[in-house]
Amino acid sequence: MIILPRLRCPGCGKTIHAVKALVVPPAEKFEDCLRRCNRCRIGASNAKNPAKVKFIQGDPLPEPPPEQPQSPE
Repeated sequence: MIILPRLRCPGCGKTIHAVKALVVPPAEKFEDCLRRCNRCRIGASNAKNPAKVKFIQGDPLPEPPPEQPQSPE
């Protein structure tokens, strides 16, 4: 089993938790990252060595449409 160590999110400073995995695929986009800050949409590449980790920015989440006022009937 491979353990990817915890890291700090470069966006908000919160801890991105460590991950245990049997297989560690390369991460070239946010969705491939095993360690992520979903709040900031930043993922950490799947490198085991913290000095070699690259941070990958995910696409921003779409904004919810504004609520339309209800017209009286």
